[in-house]
Amino acid sequence: MKLFLLGMMWMLGITAGRHLPLTGWQWLTLAAGSFLFALLFRRNQLHRWLFLLLIPLCLGAIRYLPSEIIKQPGHVAFYNDLDVKTTVTGVVVADPDVRDRYTALVLSVERVRIPQMGVTKTVEGRILVRASRLTDWRYGDWVHAEGLLETPPEMDGFLYREYLGIQGIHSLMPTAYVRKIGSDRANPILSMIFDLRTHVHKAILRLFPEPEASLLSGILLGKESGIPPDLLEAYNRTGTTHIIAISGFNITILAGLFISVFGRWFGARRGGWAAAAAIFLYTLLVGADPAVQRAAIMGGLALTALHLGRQTHGLASLSAAAIIMTLINPRTLWDVGFQLSFFATLGLILYADPLREGAIRFFNRWLTLKRSEKIANPISEFFLFTLAAQITTLPLTAIHFRRLSLVSVLANPVILPLQPLLMILGGLASLLGALWIPLGQPIAWVAWLFPAFTNQAVRFFAEWPAASISLGSFSYPLVLAYYILLLGGTWVLSLPPDRRPGRATFIRLQSDTDLRLRLSLAALAIISGLTWHKLAHQPDGDLHISILDVGEGDAVLLRSPNGGSVLINGGSSPIRLTDLLNRYTSIFERELDWLIIGGTSYDQVGGLTRLSDHFVIRHSLIPRSSGKGSFQRVLEDLDESSTPKTVYEPGHRLDLGAGAFLEFLSVSDSGALIMVQWDSARFLLAPGADPDLIQDSLDDPRLRSVSAVLLPAGGYAAVNPDEWLRHLNPGVILLSLRTGEIPAEVPKNISSPLPNRSILRTDINGTIDLTTDGSKLWIEVDRVVD
Repeated sequence: MKLFLLGMMWMLGITAGRHLPLTGWQWLTLAAGSFLFALLFRRNQLHRWLFLLLIPLCLGAIRYLPSEIIKQPGHVAFYNDLDVKTTVTGVVVADPDVRDRYTALVLSVERVRIPQMGVTKTVEGRILVRASRLTDWRYGDWVHAEGLLETPPEMDGFLYREYLGIQGIHSLMPTAYVRKIGSDRANPILSMIFDLRTHVHKAILRLFPEPEASLLSGILLGKESGIPPDLLEAYNRTGTTHIIAISGFNITILAGLFISVFGRWFGARRGGWAAAAAIFLYTLLVGADPAVQRAAIMGGLALTALHLGRQTHGLASLSAAAIIMTLINPRTLWDVGFQLSFFATLGLILYADPLREGAIRFFNRWLTLKRSEKIANPISEFFLFTLAAQITTLPLTAIHFRRLSLVSVLANPVILPLQPLLMILGGLASLLGALWIPLGQPIAWVAWLFPAFTNQAVRFFAEWPAASISLGSFSYPLVLAYYILLLGGTWVLSLPPDRRPGRATFIRLQSDTDLRLRLSLAALAIISGLTWHKLAHQPDGDLHISILDVGEGDAVLLRSPNGGSVLINGGSSPIRLTDLLNRYTSIFERELDWLIIGGTSYDQVGGLTRLSDHFVIRHSLIPRSSGKGSFQRVLEDLDESSTPKTVYEPGHRLDLGAGAFLEFLSVSDSGALIMVQWDSARFLLAPGADPDLIQDSLDDPRLRSVSAVLLPAGGYAAVNPDEWLRHLNPGVILLSLRTGEIPAEVPKNISSPLPNRSILRTDINGTIDLTTDGSKLWIEVDRVVD
């Protein structure tokens, strides 16, 4: 308890150092005075401790002062907001973060040059640069970045400037032209670790479909940027975001696994050192954010205590971890992840055992003590312990996220029991797959069930009415009052003994069933799940055409009567495209038979970049056009994955099986007219078609009276003239649009020449699925609008 109080005073001192206008010498004088008064009142225990507790407060304030950034000409932040083009030279000092539209690079700046102002100066400091995601960036790259330097903005509901400041980043270049001028300029050991992380991440993308691949990447590697926005919102609504990111829960599971395995291999003493080394390396591998650091330090302290043959005290370990982390970087105290992790752990230490004991006493009214413990243990671990963590994190959730999940206490007990198996099987499949994909694939098939169930369970609870409620703004004095009442009441109501040993919470399966029977039932459940998944993706003898809701641009997935798959274009978002594709592909068949690039603009092919990381692409059909930027990057990806490329010409036909076929009717530099036909069912796709291509096809008799047409350019009037629409005379009109691109009313340029036609739009109806047996047509949409 004493160490915990010292730690709290240390962190209070860091806060005081930030907000009180005192110099280092003034704080040092206060610390010396407190020490003298403690000596003076040494006979009075209360007074002595009050003065002694002021010493760590003063020392915490002193430690914070050097972390304040003073903008001087020698620091890159001095040149923020000048509104002139600035060129910085620096080294990439963090693992590049690949997002949907850019790659975030953290640069340690060496030099800044502003030609308009005649400034060329050697500087220090870090900046965040948003570079092109079409280039492969690596830790240690030496680069020139040109753009406008800005002070990171404050965002409503998210302390973005504070978040970056914790990482030592005080400048932002939101749009930059970045050029690589060298490589391997950073720590070679970290470079190897980050290369390993990237290699394992690629293995996960090949082994697992989306969004399960991104969920596993977040859990195992701390790379959760690929999770679709709607799924991320579902995790937010259900209060289960701690599942996605690396946390103390993950570290606890891995620490237990390392101790068990290495202890058997090397013995208790050497196994403890090996486990500590493994935890350290894993912390570096996943990026070492504050929540992970806290968990790793606490795990290390537990291992040290085990090595010395002593029990660790939960509050002491928590306090020691916080002191070490804020000693290294005092600004960690304002990291949201650290705050939530710290207080969640505090809640488990203070309330987990009392809640468990209360549950045992409750069931003991009707059952024997042994039976009561067996019932109470799983209830405590999967329900009451979640409640314990929420008790202490509720005010922080209110301040930082301004929402409260009402289904969290139900969702967590459903998904938490599966996480150890998810991590162990998913991690094993990923490591084996990193060596050789076929080696990890069988385990990945089994492991996939657990993240898939997790995602579906989260979506299920997120759809409940009032799954979360908005709390509005929350005042800091109210939060302080909450914690004073909570911790004060806990102290008053606490029972002896004064020292309560901390217990690491590991997930345990409590059951009286014979082990062999349990394993048999588990194997049967896994086999059943995989079998149903396989059956659900068997070809049904029909032709399926799916207009994917990729937002900007268009993407069409064809599934032939015999089960073949053809993807035409990909929109602009890789995250959205891979998430949608995995609705229709089986985990056993992570491949596309054909990729057709029907246009070369960014909104047609931007989503195809790195698609070969997720799927095996057997063949590709590409235009003769040279294209630029993202199109060239897609061609490089196809070369890298050894995918055969064939240039299509008018008249090129692709056999889809059972008499169905795909034919290129007309081709231009920007797009093509593609007919998909099976008996009397005829579908016209016009990816990237321009006005000239449309005009040239007005008299083509093959285009008359099609079953359905996907209009180019989202139905834009300049590309789709009246005579073209009348010539097509389609039964169904399909438009691929991003939300808000055009009004929700039916466009007059379409309704006038084609009255009383069914018009379906991805921005309103979501993904549109057309199914035909060659004569009849069935249509399903994600969203039905009256």
